[in-house]
Amino acid sequence: MTFSSTYIRSCVDAGDMAAATDALGRPHRVEGVVVHGDGRGRGLGFPTANIAPPMYAAIPADGVYAAWFTVLDSGSPVDGLETGLRYCAAVSVGTNPTFSGRNRTVEAFVLDEEADLYGQHVAVDFVERLRGMEKFDSVEALISAMHRDADRARDLLVEGA
Repeated sequence: MTFSSTYIRSCVDAGDMAAATDALGRPHRVEGVVVHGDGRGRGLGFPTANIAPPMYAAIPADGVYAAWFTVLDSGSPVDGLETGLRYCAAVSVGTNPTFSGRNRTVEAFVLDEEADLYGQHVAVDFVERLRGMEKFDSVEALISAMHRDADRARDLLVEGA
């Protein structure tokens, strides 16, 4: 069966990563360079790689996703992650409404690993949407949700690997 690019983009826009994967024959990938963010994730115990994708990249709907994270060959060594290997990640797409964010970001929390990724060219392969973006009443409620998201992403990715 043949799928149009319009259909695939509509799946991605809706956050339906299963349908996008079926149509593409692989998970939808977003590549970009890791840039400095607000540093808030590290303070919450969830250091994230803030990815600056190309201007016209198809970014999934706002929410939290289970995804594979890969450091692509950049020519410079990465301390902590091996170039070309896939790592489990929980990825947030959106404006960080709990902190009244305005800019839409793609932030990957690589599970069970630590590395300095600034300036690295990376890829995120979106596997499944875990939940929509939410504004939490407290930082504690957000941290609890982030722990649940990380656990769900790990379970989903490890089972499906």
